[in-house]
Amino acid sequence: MLFLKAAVYHGPNDIRVEEVAEPQFSARKILLKFKAGSICGTDLHFYRGEWKIKAGRIIGHDACGVRADTGERVVMIPLLYCGSCYFCQRGFFTSCEKYGQFMGINKNGFFAESVAMRQKYLVPVPENVSDEEAAIVEPVALALHVMALLKPNVGGWATIIGQGPIGLLMTQVAKLNGCRVIAVDLEDYRLELSAKYGAEFCINATREVAVKKVKEITERGSDVVIEATGKTRAVEQTPHIVRKGGRVALVGEFKGRMNFEDADEACFFTTYISPVEYPLAVQLIAEKLVNVKGLITHRFRLRDFEKAIQTADNTAEKPLKVVVTE
Repeated sequence: MLFLKAAVYHGPNDIRVEEVAEPQFSARKILLKFKAGSICGTDLHFYRGEWKIKAGRIIGHDACGVRADTGERVVMIPLLYCGSCYFCQRGFFTSCEKYGQFMGINKNGFFAESVAMRQKYLVPVPENVSDEEAAIVEPVALALHVMALLKPNVGGWATIIGQGPIGLLMTQVAKLNGCRVIAVDLEDYRLELSAKYGAEFCINATREVAVKKVKEITERGSDVVIEATGKTRAVEQTPHIVRKGGRVALVGEFKGRMNFEDADEACFFTTYISPVEYPLAVQLIAEKLVNVKGLITHRFRLRDFEKAIQTADNTAEKPLKVVVTE
């Protein structure tokens, strides 16, 4: 039996790089060599003990690799789905009745030297997309999925609360959809990037009241709102930021209550990733219409994963995207 190195979760603040058995591959599953991946907020929730995950699980759900059979570079889609059940047929792949599994959460993930995947979960990577860029496709696909659900009008206002990696990519994709963007965050260094990526207004919520400022800018409230922090206080503000009849996407998960008094006829929905947008996400990165490279603040090798996730969890380091390579 062959063994390889992987980042394995053992408990809060305890993720170790250790040897595990090489994954099984077959005529239906293709063996892939890990090239690069990025640490996501979900990984940090597990690391901090905020969300539950099984001990012994290999983490990671945003990565690229090389096919052992052809040498082709590919992005790996972490969501496993059947494509034929009630929910898959209606586009709700995360609710698949047959599989409904997510790599790095309830199935071993991508931070390992090798992984085995079926063909349908692999998206080819063009030559002009680097391994590091291909390691940050998942949040771009998420941003595209959110925009497809929001259906913003060209010239409409999009307020994006939270300008971490997901929020900054939401800002870029909203601009591609013709929106005028209001970026909200607590950190100036993040808002500086928001402005660089096209946000018309940047609100530091430590110095200004976001609800009041958005109403001043838009007059009626924002046409669409994207909540990308999962922080209860931020989520609670969304009904007061959206205009009447507007739409709100709750991307970050939260626990709390919301007051909808000001949100007449507004539509609120939660959302996750979809496999449908992955090819377009890769294409936008290849065409330099979405900049993921500018979000990379730290780089580590897989063997140093413990340092990588500690850095991603250290706000003093001002981390955005921490990339891990082979």
